[in-house]
Amino acid sequence: MLSSKPLRFTVLPIWCALVSAACADATVSTGYSRSDDSFKFESVPAPAIDDAAAGAEFKIIGGSADPNAGKGLEALHDGKIPGNDDDPAGNFFFSRDTGKGRLLIDLGKVIDVKSVATYSWHQGGRAAQRYTLYSSEGTAPDFKADPGEGADPEKSGWRLAGKVDTSGKGPGQHGAEISGGKDGTLGKSRYLLLETQPNEDPSGFGQTFWSEIDVIDAAAPEVKRVSVEKILDTFQTDDGKYKFVVDSTKSPDLRGWFEQKVVPEVKIWYPKIVDMLAVPGFPSPTSFSLRLQEGTIIPGNRGIPAYASGGNIVVSSEFLRSQQKGEAVGCVIHEIVHIAQTSDWGNRSRRRGVPSWVVEGVADYIRWFLFEPESNGAVIRNPDRAKYNASYRVTANFFDWVVRNHVKDLPQRLNATFSTGYKDELWKEWTGKTVQELEADWKKSLAESAKK
Repeated sequence: MLSSKPLRFTVLPIWCALVSAACADATVSTGYSRSDDSFKFESVPAPAIDDAAAGAEFKIIGGSADPNAGKGLEALHDGKIPGNDDDPAGNFFFSRDTGKGRLLIDLGKVIDVKSVATYSWHQGGRAAQRYTLYSSEGTAPDFKADPGEGADPEKSGWRLAGKVDTSGKGPGQHGAEISGGKDGTLGKSRYLLLETQPNEDPSGFGQTFWSEIDVIDAAAPEVKRVSVEKILDTFQTDDGKYKFVVDSTKSPDLRGWFEQKVVPEVKIWYPKIVDMLAVPGFPSPTSFSLRLQEGTIIPGNRGIPAYASGGNIVVSSEFLRSQQKGEAVGCVIHEIVHIAQTSDWGNRSRRRGVPSWVVEGVADYIRWFLFEPESNGAVIRNPDRAKYNASYRVTANFFDWVVRNHVKDLPQRLNATFSTGYKDELWKEWTGKTVQELEADWKKSLAESAKK
């Protein structure tokens, strides 16, 4: 089992120079953990399940939601936390072209707000929180629920409640709680308005992954808090160079089977794959995670068995159960190839220039022709329709033919194009033939084999 405590936290006085007396004594408490610790902080309580925000209406009044934010605004008050540190489906985040975003929360009635807490989680530039919180009873003559783009909320019946900025803490889990004020509360409010700012990110992907927003009613009973006992098992390869964590929290029934059938193969094959793809100066990751997830693992894409992203592999638990005697283990081998392909290549545009058929073809080549060749999973049954760039199994078959007939270290050469850039002319340089000429020879070979 793997568990860790928050690395550090801080409590900061809130800026209140222009705030009404209702928050003259308010404070901002922040918590931070670099690892997955289920938002357990020393200074900020865990996310609530049945707080006042649970039944509130959330609305975007500035900016737009990113289409990849799977659950939309529901993720902000469903009492659930994301599955990992790169989980678009478990968070809400604004679109890339949104500057300042605005969220309106209608609590349905006026309550005495004891505190407002916000939670976020990401492995990179989307982790930190930067926002200003306003509150209002909504009864002032000049009150406007939507002050208008660029307009100052304080001139539309809103009062400033607090400001949060956790941008100095880096990737991981962030928590912030605005509390206190006159009589130990932030004052009576029906409406809350969060004005968010994106984090600074060179690639432009700085919109925070907002995981949960809680509003605590001072007069309500004690709320229930999220409590997750993570099932995390850490494994290390025999050479001690690599380690990986298996998260079976959502699928405890698969824990034993995964450890017996999948883990031993990963321990053997990840070092082999790293050596096979090794590019000097661009090391593969020495650690990664494998998470078993129930339901659809990519919003809107039913039937996807697994994917790898940013050092994390997510595998469909439903797929694993149905394929324990079939493709389950091989599928994981395919995904750890993608982990090994990951490195700080230094040139994002070049990496993006590597065609997906190359990336997936290498992963399937290693899976079908090296890991489980006896399964014949990449046999071409119709040579006339085969194309070298069809991706996955078909491209894997083409790569296998090139390896056997021309270039033994083809996987490593293709992996190097993440740094140097891919172009079709490389095939001529490597083999003396264009990729189209190679395709013709390959298809001829397939046709001859089919006649036997």
